Amino acid sequence: MKPMPDLDSLLSRANAHGVFGTKMRSVIKLANPSGVDAVVHQQFEVGRQILGAGLVPIIEPEVDINSPQKADAEELLKAGLTAELDRLGADQHVMLKLTLPERDGFYTELAQHPRVLRVVALSGGYTRDDANARLARNHGVVASFSRALTQGLTAQQSEAEFDAALDASIASIYAASVT
Repeated sequence: MKPMPDLDSLLSRANAHGVFGTKMRSVIKLANPSGVDAVVHQQFEVGRQILGAGLVPIIEPEVDINSPQKADAEELLKAGLTAELDRLGADQHVMLKLTLPERDGFYTELAQHPRVLRVVALSGGYTRDDANARLARNHGVVASFSRALTQGLTAQQSEAEFDAALDASIASIYAASVT
């Protein structure tokens, strides 16, 4: 992540406006142990700053869905996340926003961790159908899709067509989230 020198003032303003939390995104391209550790450490370093401001950090170390080492990168990421979660205080809680994993149910332990409020999945570039299918196989994880949510929506659609397409998208993502 790029340096965020004004983060404290931004967090103060967010807190004054009743904001729940905020996220910071990093991208993991390969299963490089030192690289993944650096990403996780940086995410939690900023996360502790967010916690200190009274907000909930949304830890978002995205694993690129096109990585030739995606499953291995996820293994390293899960180990790093677990270690950092175990270092948090009993009154410190985070959300995790993670790429849908290669192995079904892979993030169950993270979803059940006492320092995790919720694990949400980002669609990461998967089509809505693929993202929904993967999500449905990962119990305890809910969608936080953007690209998959808006797939098929265009400015050329009539209001009724747009609303119908968006309603169908939301319904399909919801159904995958409640498995």
